[in-house]
Amino acid sequence: MAQSAATKLLAIVRDRQRIPLEELVACCPELTWNQVFSLVDDLSRHALIGLHRRGIDYELRTIS
Repeated sequence: MAQSAATKLLAIVRDRQRIPLEELVACCPELTWNQVFSLVDDLSRHALIGLHRRGIDYELRTIS
């Protein structure tokens, strides 16, 4: 069974613990930037990952 896109993104963030949004997008070439951002927004709203601004970029982190 294939992983859902949200499950894949969550697994990547948990594995890396911190990852810039643009690197996460590069890890998922089958998804558009908008699809990744939408999934990140949903995961963040459900407190499964943290989304933090780092200068002009965004970084994703695991929630402890």
